[in-house]
Amino acid sequence: MISLLQSNNASDLKDQLGNLSEDVWMLAPEISVVIALLLLLGFDLLFKKNKEIGLASIAFCGLASTFVILTFQWTNFSTDLMIMGNLLRYDQLSVFLKLIFSLGGALGLIIAARNGEKNNLFQTGESLVILFGLFLGVFLMTMATNLLMIYLSIEVVSICSYMLTGILKGKRKAEAALKYLLFGAVSSAVMLYGISWLYGFTGTLDVTSQAFISGLSEVSVLPLTIALIMTIGGIIFKLGAVPFHIWSPDVYQAAPTAIVSIFSTLPKLAALTLLFRVINVLPAGLFDWQLILGVVAIASMIFGNFSALWQKDAKRMLAYSSIAHAGFLLVGLVAYTEAGNTSMLFYGAMYLVMNVGAFLLIAILERRTGSAAFDDMRGLGMKMPFLGILVVIVMIALTGLPPTVGFNAKLYVFSAIWEAYQVQNNSILLWVFILGLLNTVVALFYYLKLPYYLFFKTGEKTVLEKSSIPDHIWGTIMVLPLLIWFFQSEWLMNVLNSINFVF
Repeated sequence: MISLLQSNNASDLKDQLGNLSEDVWMLAPEISVVIALLLLLGFDLLFKKNKEIGLASIAFCGLASTFVILTFQWTNFSTDLMIMGNLLRYDQLSVFLKLIFSLGGALGLIIAARNGEKNNLFQTGESLVILFGLFLGVFLMTMATNLLMIYLSIEVVSICSYMLTGILKGKRKAEAALKYLLFGAVSSAVMLYGISWLYGFTGTLDVTSQAFISGLSEVSVLPLTIALIMTIGGIIFKLGAVPFHIWSPDVYQAAPTAIVSIFSTLPKLAALTLLFRVINVLPAGLFDWQLILGVVAIASMIFGNFSALWQKDAKRMLAYSSIAHAGFLLVGLVAYTEAGNTSMLFYGAMYLVMNVGAFLLIAILERRTGSAAFDDMRGLGMKMPFLGILVVIVMIALTGLPPTVGFNAKLYVFSAIWEAYQVQNNSILLWVFILGLLNTVVALFYYLKLPYYLFFKTGEKTVLEKSSIPDHIWGTIMVLPLLIWFFQSEWLMNVLNSINFVF
């Protein structure tokens, strides 16, 4: 009898190992990121001086190889699969997001290489190693379907973000990192407590299992609502939406611009994906998540936009605007339709391009004046008209006006929420639609503040460095797609429409 049990256990273990080995191909992008991380760590330990070129080469090659692998996965995708013992889900949604994450990471490193932060990021490998750890975390966030894996992937991203904020010297950076850590620790504890409730209700951590769904159906409304709010709260913290937004302004202002451009976009989109996955498995009628997320979206848009109006620093303004954009990203999710899902992804992809472009141009201006304050950028557009025009285009795109792709992004999400309201007749959808449109008008006033200071104000601030041709080239590369995709957005929408959102 004992020998029979041992034989069965050995057979089960062999089958499990065989299944895990088959899952390795689906995790090839993550493996590529880990290899790059280890190479960065090894190179940093082996060489003591003049490491910038080597570290930069490893970092860019690591992201390039990851991008190639993801492209191959996208073009050869066959079917959705649950992998690693149902901890992760391999599907088109995760592959698409990891593709744009790789692109966003590469753009962030370009900002670091081009805009005066070379010594900070490339002189030693610590920042790059932590940054690749963040890439690994957001990759796993896009695939996680188990509550434990959801928590662990969020923690990987959070810990890396705390360290990237405070790893460089400076009192402001240390203060921002500590504030980020404290708020993160609280939200993490609340989320973990909510997960423990859900596990107690269902007896499983797999949100896609029938046991999880049926277990939730047997729970009364009040404890289920409390548990889900606590769990979703941890995800909203990474999204940077109200009420888990307080860390954003100080972190954005203190951290290096290249680092901020990355973790102001990638974790947001990854958190949005987690919200999408959790919400789509909830039984209908058990939990009014549309009301809760609708209120969060409205509060984020109002608080973010009106707070941005009073800012005197460009990076701090973008911090508050990112809170508002978190609300706009939630609009597509609240619609709870296929059109809403597609518009949400389109908005997220375009927001990544717009936001990274904005940080690139602000970093260029910051290098020339030594500050990101509006007062120090007075008249800079007249001295560098080409860069000033690029700034105007990016700010118009972030506002959501034509002829930029920002207009298309807002048009799609508001069209989706309006169509959803006509079908579902849910009053919260109407409020999200109306207040979202009004907040788009509010955003116009603060996004055009920077162009106003660049072209219509005069100042005596000394320009430390003249504009260069490479700056013009990289600025053009960042801005040109915002104009082209205004006329050719159907191509990306067709790609997004091919994604299967059904679980």
